[in-house]
Order: sequence, then structure tokens, then C-alpha cells
Amino acid sequence: MHIRSNNSVIALLAFTLILFSFFTPKTFALGKVGHQVICQLAFDHLPANTQNKVNTLLSGLSNKHKKLINKYNHSSVKSEVTFAESCTWADAIKKDKSFDKYKSWHYLNVDRNETEVTEKTCDKNCITVAIQLHKKILSEPLTNNASQNDSWERLQALMFLGHWFGDIHQPMHINFASDLGGNRTKITMLNPQAKGKEFVKCNNMHWLWDECLLYPMTESKSHDHSNEGLFTVLHDKLNKQWSFAPISEWQKDSVYTWATESLTITRSADLLYCELDSKNACLPIKKQIINLPSTYQDEHQSILETRMLQASARLAYTLENTLN
Repeated sequence: MHIRSNNSVIALLAFTLILFSFFTPKTFALGKVGHQVICQLAFDHLPANTQNKVNTLLSGLSNKHKKLINKYNHSSVKSEVTFAESCTWADAIKKDKSFDKYKSWHYLNVDRNETEVTEKTCDKNCITVAIQLHKKILSEPLTNNASQNDSWERLQALMFLGHWFGDIHQPMHINFASDLGGNRTKITMLNPQAKGKEFVKCNNMHWLWDECLLYPMTESKSHDHSNEGLFTVLHDKLNKQWSFAPISEWQKDSVYTWATESLTITRSADLLYCELDSKNACLPIKKQIINLPSTYQDEHQSILETRMLQASARLAYTLENTLN
């Protein structure tokens, strides 16, 4: 049996590491960064008295859940948790079986021929119901003799609401049960940063819209490739758009309008996710893997960013009117 020398093994390992680093795209995460951007932007546009009320609620967060949130976000476990970071709590608790009942509250499944979300679409255990329930809980002021459980329930409502607003505006969260919200639709897409030499790591439609669509479309040596760097870029970009966006018009809409907006995007032909039949049912594209064009990110990134801006505007409005 032939045995390689130590030098040969070391050389092979070094080459493998170099090759791996070259073909591995920069990693970001909408699940963390996207939710934080939405909530931070909403918080920034709250009046000072409402910001104080949010911070007062967060001051009651137990050390257990502070550590959970910080660990999920790869922060120091002793760090104070901001409202933006608290908006990731609903994902951080997914491994805790005591919160299992909330798993289906992150999304809404519809029939493939549905084009509109209404009150009749879902009456329990889905995101439209979750938003209304937690809005109601948060709107109820605590009395002088309120228990610790009452305070914790209200804080949970705040953290859940921040998260739900992000989820309902992500098109793949208003989707079809048979496809698990796009998780079963396999895709490939060239990484625009790599000039056509590699694919993005997101290999299904849900993951793509959760994360990879927010990658910078051009590589820059000055760009900070950490989650903090992406957070800053997205926050600043959306904050500049706030003054020019129809914020007050967006804020007039109902939770069913928000869900319908996402469903409309999901069903649109240029999304390359499903195909309409003669009965207007959005059926799966009959391909094992959908090869998305190199222009896909350029054409759809702005759609996702607008959805995030809408989520922030509507969250800010809801918090201001619920807490005052």
C-alpha cells in the first residue's frame, strides 16, 4: 500500500483549503441580518417616548433569553439586547420544544389557485392571526398589580411582532404547503460577485429569498463582509429611501393586504417559481433544478428590499399606535 509523506499530505490539505475558500461565497443571513435591519429601521423612526416604552419592555428580558438571543446572533452572552436583536428571538427559540406551537405562525399556506389572502384564508396558527393576536396583547397596558407572567407575555408579543412583520413581507412565507414555502424547489444561480465562476450557496427558492438575494452584486475590497457590514449597508440604503417612499400609504393597509402582496410576488411569472395553468393555479415548474438567469438577482433584489422597507414602515406605525 502506498503511503503519502507528511509533506505531501500537508501540501494537499493546504491546496484543498485554498480551493475551498476560492469557491465559497461570502456568507450573510437574512434570518438574522434582515430581521434586524427591519426592526432597527422601524425603531429609528419611532418617537422618543415610544422608543423608551420599547426599551422598558426589553429591560425585563431574563438572562436566559438574553443569552439565547446573543448566542443565536454570535454576540457576547453578556451583551444587552437591542430591539433589533430581539426580533431574531422567534427563530432562536425554534429548538425549544416549549415553543413548538409557534412554528406554523411564521408563514401562511394557501391553495395554488388562490390569488388573495382574506380573513377566511386562515383562522388559527398562521402569520396573519399571529400578528393580530400579539398586537392585541401588546396593546393591553399592564396594571399596578400585573404579575411577572403578564409582563413576560407582553414582552414576548413585542418580540414576536417584530419578527412576524419581517416574515409576512418575505414572499416565500405566503406560499404552498406542498412545496414547504419554496424549500422543495431546487435552484442554481451564478454568484454575481464571482463573475460567473461559481454558484451562490442558496440551493432552494426559499433560502434564496431569505438570504442570497441580499448579497452585494459587486465585489469590493472596501466592503465589510461580516453580518455587521451587511447590516450597515442595508440599513443605510433603506433609511435613505424612507423619505421618498409612500410610507403613509403603506401604513394604511391591513395584514391581509400585506400577505396578498407577498402572494402576488410569489405567483408572478418573472419570479420563475411556478407556472399558471388554465385555471389560474400556480403549479410547480417541471424541472428537477431551476437554473436562474445571471440577471435574476439584479432584477429581484430591489423587490426584496422594498418589502423590507414596507415591513419597517408598517411595524413602526403599529408599535406607535399600540404602545401609546
